Amino acid sequence: MPLNRRQWIISAGAAAGAAALPGRATAASPPQPLPPPLPATAFRERQDKLRAAARAQGLDALFVTPCSNLAYSANLAIGRSERLTALLLFADGPAVLVTPTFEEANHRKNAVIDDVQTWKEQEDPIALVARLLQGKKSVGIEGSTAFETVSKLEKAAAASVADASAVFDALRRVKSIEEQTLIRAAGERTTRAIAATHRRIRSGMTEEHVSNILDEEFKNLGVRGSGLVQFGPNAAFPHGAPEKRTLSRGDVVLIDCGCKVHGYNSDVTRTATFGSASDEVRKVFQIVEKAQTAGIEALHAGTIPEEADAAARKVIEDAGYGQFFEHRLGHGLGMDGHESPYVVRGNRAPLVAGNVVTVEPGIYLPGKFGVRIEDDYAVRPTSPPEGLSDRYLELEVLPD
Repeated sequence: MPLNRRQWIISAGAAAGAAALPGRATAASPPQPLPPPLPATAFRERQDKLRAAARAQGLDALFVTPCSNLAYSANLAIGRSERLTALLLFADGPAVLVTPTFEEANHRKNAVIDDVQTWKEQEDPIALVARLLQGKKSVGIEGSTAFETVSKLEKAAAASVADASAVFDALRRVKSIEEQTLIRAAGERTTRAIAATHRRIRSGMTEEHVSNILDEEFKNLGVRGSGLVQFGPNAAFPHGAPEKRTLSRGDVVLIDCGCKVHGYNSDVTRTATFGSASDEVRKVFQIVEKAQTAGIEALHAGTIPEEADAAARKVIEDAGYGQFFEHRLGHGLGMDGHESPYVVRGNRAPLVAGNVVTVEPGIYLPGKFGVRIEDDYAVRPTSPPEGLSDRYLELEVLPD
């Protein structure tokens, strides 16, 4: 955004409620250098906590195939394939990586482990895992593991298997200061990528074209990111895909996007208009901004998530638009774009300091337009939460 748009622009009616909340960065300087990745000691500490949690549940080992929990546990961010790679984290023993022989050298570069056990193409990796588990009675299976893999392991190993999702979720819900720093770095680059994309938007561009521009701007900032771009009536679909709809004067421009910094995600949504803004769009934007303010103000340790959702939802309902806000207020954010805790009706598990969540109310008017504002926050012991993206309180009108 231009420098004069980097300030908080707060109407008299919103000032009292919003003045204490985290706002937009005022600096027009380049982004801060990327923070360093987490050190190996951080993963060793996680492994110790996972071992303790496994023992508390009566588990002798944890079995983790490629997913964000493998990246969390052992600093190994790889895709899942038909060739088994898995971490065996023993409750009273080493962290052992099972992987194809030809992958060993690659994985040893980054993985934080104690040992590697390899298998060749003609061998059965599940049989290798079963041998390593010999004498163990119970194995906790990471929750996203393929059913086929679990089924084969259950048949081959003498140990019983159990769902270990709760072991990982309980630890990942609370982000360290270092993790929050990575999310903040991602959030800063996301708001900058959106601002740079806004400056390049022209009449007649398609949603797909602008989506490609957004990808380029993330690359210019040294990160990989992408997102959703919607114009006009298409913005009334909360999760619609970019299409070939062309941009016209007066259209709403909704961009929902994020990037990763050393494995940690941001998630930010900005709603602007192109060339001009109707009174109806301005009215709806102000309602959504007030709803977001209410949701942010509700965030602190001890908050019941559904009550934060209700605080934001009440603003929209009182304005007569309740039926047009159909999704939850927010979700957890970390190594996955959507993770626990969820700020939604029915979730009564209190938030704790270190939770990182989005606050993203929206109003979606079919056939007209949609407005959503989304920012990322770290929960603190008391309100307000720590802003991890540059919030703004104005509807931006992009020049045509």
